[in-house]
Amino acid sequence: MTTNVSASAGAGDWRGADQIREIEEGRKAGLDTSLYDRKEFLAIQMRQIRLGLAEGLDVSVYARPEYDWFQMEEIREGLKQGVAVDKYASPEISYDRMRQIRKGLKIGLDLSRFVKLDAKVLRQLRKAFISKVNINEYVKERYDAEQLEQIRIALEKGLVIKPYLVKEFRGVSIQEIRLGLEAGLEVERYASMEYSWRQMREIRLGLEGRLDTSLYEDPLYNWQQMQELRLGLEEGLDISEFNSLMYTHTDMKRIRMKILERYIGGVTEGEQEAESVQIADFLISVSADEMEAYLQIKAAPDQSFKSWNLEQALRKEGISHGVLSDEIKRIIEEKDYNRKILIAKGKPAEKGRDGYYEFFVGQEEGKKPAVLEDGSVDYQQVQWFEMVEEGQKLAIYHPATPGVIGFTVRGGMLKPIRGREEKVLTGKGFLLLFDKCTYVAAQPGKADCCAEEYHLEVSKVCLLPEVTRATGNVDFDGSVIIKGDVGRGVSIRATEDIIIDGGVEACEIFCGGSVLLRQGANGMGEGNIEAAKNVEGKYFEGIAIKAGEKIRANFCLNCHLRSEGDIVISGNKGVLAGGIAQAIKGIYTHQLGNRAQIKTMVRLGVNDEILLEQRMIDQRMLRVQSELSTLGNAFIDFQRKYPPEIRNAMEIYIKLENAIYTKELEQEKLIKRKEQLQTTIHQMQGAGAYIRGQLFEGSIFEIDKVRWIATPAQNVTVKRIDNRIGMFNN
Repeated sequence: MTTNVSASAGAGDWRGADQIREIEEGRKAGLDTSLYDRKEFLAIQMRQIRLGLAEGLDVSVYARPEYDWFQMEEIREGLKQGVAVDKYASPEISYDRMRQIRKGLKIGLDLSRFVKLDAKVLRQLRKAFISKVNINEYVKERYDAEQLEQIRIALEKGLVIKPYLVKEFRGVSIQEIRLGLEAGLEVERYASMEYSWRQMREIRLGLEGRLDTSLYEDPLYNWQQMQELRLGLEEGLDISEFNSLMYTHTDMKRIRMKILERYIGGVTEGEQEAESVQIADFLISVSADEMEAYLQIKAAPDQSFKSWNLEQALRKEGISHGVLSDEIKRIIEEKDYNRKILIAKGKPAEKGRDGYYEFFVGQEEGKKPAVLEDGSVDYQQVQWFEMVEEGQKLAIYHPATPGVIGFTVRGGMLKPIRGREEKVLTGKGFLLLFDKCTYVAAQPGKADCCAEEYHLEVSKVCLLPEVTRATGNVDFDGSVIIKGDVGRGVSIRATEDIIIDGGVEACEIFCGGSVLLRQGANGMGEGNIEAAKNVEGKYFEGIAIKAGEKIRANFCLNCHLRSEGDIVISGNKGVLAGGIAQAIKGIYTHQLGNRAQIKTMVRLGVNDEILLEQRMIDQRMLRVQSELSTLGNAFIDFQRKYPPEIRNAMEIYIKLENAIYTKELEQEKLIKRKEQLQTTIHQMQGAGAYIRGQLFEGSIFEIDKVRWIATPAQNVTVKRIDNRIGMFNN
């Protein structure tokens, strides 16, 4: 039943413009506006009640002035989700605590018993519940939310962090310890209250780069000084010239840059000589960097002039290294006078060899299937994974060498630049031996290596003969390898890769890595495969596939393919026909469609999910802007009605300030995400379909929402140009 009260403001009406707008919106929707057409409600509270009424909710649970609008929103969301809102529907519980309790109830976790704790702590308890780790003991010890977050992440990764925890450590300090443990570093070298988190970071980065951090592990150095010393070591410099507390970090940087210029710069072309000395009948000159000495003899020297006179003069001038005695003898014998000739040459320092890894397991980029003569892929022969035993050697690090010392013609020692060290390998499932160079498997399993990312991993493997309804479903933390067939109606889940040697029928396959089906799959119009990375197989027929990276096969018929990267149908007989093929980057095939003109839909570029997210962001931004406007008007109204000494003590005014700040932060995040989406969309707009053989009639292209029905053609590329789709010869 709708109210008959007019929402028009009359003389002395308490309603502001925003409140009138909310009442009018409710009346237009046929809602009972009497439930919120009250002086005690701000417009932003009215909105939450109106939205609840529009959603058919029992708004009496929260349509009370003592609830602020954020609390109302959390109760409204709980009612929509069907959770027990009585667990948190109390004006004494802040909205952010309400939110965590609501989200907990949604996943079967009752956090209401911890309602006195900070909302951020509740959030960590909820996340710990999801990842199945226990942080209760640290909550009891009153670790704050930032600390708990790092402890939780460490426990999720299986790290033993407890021995290094100190209650006084800030969250960022615990983060540095966690990152060090992840990289297998000697975190005890910096896990101390003597160091700030920034100092910890500099030591961690040094250890990660295999540097001698003992040269700056002094708490008296501030983090900027540590950084300069670390950078010097990374550059292979001798830091003894500025490794002193007497230098500020600015001084250290100046000296470091000067040393670096000396090592790599030398004397520039055209630079004047440092000195020239006239001795009797000859002139000796030395280059500014003392790397070369020159002699020029007068046209008619004294008859007593001998080579030993000259060498004696050179020694007198300090030229003792790199003297070209044979050249001096030749000059005198051949009377090569009145010409500037090189007679001594220094030896530049030789930079040390950079450190490098020697791997004994195959690297990720090397695991490519064999390509047959017709261009198709032999999935039977691809060595997708490499099994290792516990204790098996995986990699050896060969440290950088110090280089070779050089000298000047006056005997000055030129210190070499040490070779650059490589970072330590990160990952899991391996041990770094005491020599800090040898990596061995900590468990039997599947080894994966990516040298470019300094990542090494040995994951657990579940090896099965087959999977059918009789054997049951599979859910495994690691990789799953099935030597036989996978039957209809089963489910296989793995956090890593899934490799199936036999045939695959209509089933559910989900993995956090890649899927390889050596024989392919026929889902008969059912079944689903989802992978965070690639999905590859000999053929796919009548099945839905979603890949975070690439989909690849030799033949594909009547499938629904969705790839965040490319779809590649290999070989001179490769066919993509029927169903829907959707890719962000591009589609590559020999034949698209078939002679029977089977309906084949090709979608390229921007997909529906991205457009949906973009629309949701736009809608959310409009909502936030509207809320900010309403909050801002109420804020100005309070400033107009009350002097500072009164309004600053009002709880509702403080809530308004906090709400405006929160909404402005949300607006900034939305703007940033929208910019990221726009960049992604721009990158997608160049996507095309590349057909090496026959394009058949019956193929429909949709690129960035522009549709085009194909005409028969051969060896063409189909792309969108401006606002139309064009076909171009390859």
